[in-house]
Amino acid sequence: SSGINAEWPLRPGYKVITEVFRAASADCPTRVSESWDLITDMGTTIAGRMKLANYFHLCDPLEGSDDVIKLGDWLNSMYFDMAMVNYPYPTSFLAPLPAWPVKQFCKLASAGNDTVAAIAAGTQIYSNYTGTVQCLDLNADPAGGLGMIAWDFQACMELILPISSDPKVDMFPEYSWDMGTFITECEAQWNTTVRPYWLKYSLGGYDGFDYYSASQIFFSNGDLDPWSVGGVCVQEAPICALDCPNVLIKDGAHHLDLRASNPADPASVLEARKQEVEAIRRWTARNRQEL
Repeated sequence: SSGINAEWPLRPGYKVITEVFRAASADCPTRVSESWDLITDMGTTIAGRMKLANYFHLCDPLEGSDDVIKLGDWLNSMYFDMAMVNYPYPTSFLAPLPAWPVKQFCKLASAGNDTVAAIAAGTQIYSNYTGTVQCLDLNADPAGGLGMIAWDFQACMELILPISSDPKVDMFPEYSWDMGTFITECEAQWNTTVRPYWLKYSLGGYDGFDYYSASQIFFSNGDLDPWSVGGVCVQEAPICALDCPNVLIKDGAHHLDLRASNPADPASVLEARKQEVEAIRRWTARNRQEL
């Protein structure tokens, strides 16, 4: 459940997210798409920014355009994360969430005539599902103590995974990823040198899925997980030196197969786990023979 192929397509990650939300409610992506310009327009006036702060239960007022952009960035990350953890049972991996959180978000986001108010109500599923959070702090780590600062550093320095958005095919504002800009921003933020091709040289995937120096790896991805577009899934041709199965798990979010068993697990993840156990037994038996 990780984007390890440095040649992964630029746009499909956001397209996967859009399709996850569309599956939850057909008109949900349209509502999200409409909200971006509305939020930007509201952010141009003091009254509009006050209304946004009230809608989203923000801890701090939105003082200007930079703060409005920060709110948009938080929403962008929230949609990504909510698709990533769209599990069929309640979890607290990134935040306390109900089962199928995207469906719960879309139910609220699709209600009423005020698009921005509806979107803000939907975000409470992610930011305050328990009802115990006093306000939304846009400066706080959305994943709590999970260690996102370390991930931000690694994603800047070594695991560079290009991703852009296109409102013609997804529900996000236009964003064109650029390597030069990315490197400049990362080096300014972390004061060190970016290694943009470390992922290719260290993990393989330099020319597509060519892991010919590796063996006995089980590649699994969920079709609800945005990271799946950079993973190894549904590759029928040999991709490594020896025995590297791969599977795309239907209705599977991020590393669903590695989570503890749950009565709500879909049949697809039960089958994936079965294949993984069979592969491990096969590898250990082979390795014992070689010793």
